[in-house]
Amino acid sequence: MQILFLGTSSMVPTKERNQSGVLISYKNERILVDCGEGTQRQLKISGAKLTKVTKILISHWHGDHVLGLPGLIQSMSAAGYEKTLRIYGPKGSKKFMRKLFEVFVFDRRIKIEVNEIKRGKFFENDDFILEAEPLKHNVETLGYSLREKDKRKINLKYIKKIASFPSGRYWMKRIRPEIK
Repeated sequence: MQILFLGTSSMVPTKERNQSGVLISYKNERILVDCGEGTQRQLKISGAKLTKVTKILISHWHGDHVLGLPGLIQSMSAAGYEKTLRIYGPKGSKKFMRKLFEVFVFDRRIKIEVNEIKRGKFFENDDFILEAEPLKHNVETLGYSLREKDKRKINLKYIKKIASFPSGRYWMKRIRPEIK
């Protein structure tokens, strides 16, 4: 997993810090958390490709967290984005995305799926789970977590060389006590 901080400033960017945006890369997933102004520029500077973004998680709809969306979506479209862009956000996200497309003239060639979430697990694959919890703010706001699934990688050849107990069911109980 790689976490790339694209912006850590709040409402007003500084010379050194862009508005809110974080890119989480995990295997073939590229998850953008918030998309403040200048996010696509920060992606280009970092070498991350716009067309690799698979999901966008919106914490809340204050401008400093979403004003980069129109430009990002247009650039993704112009770059030949071929997947369905999945956007997740708090209650009201579908309405706000519709309004965004009403305000800006888009050459919208990409498929976008907007999902409103409340709390708990909202996405799962073989490797991780995405979860959301409401946060206290003056508008509907979500905090997100990416939780890796437990995976044991055991070098059985090595373990058998150094283990002083017999293999089989007894051995598995020693490593995984939940096995009965």
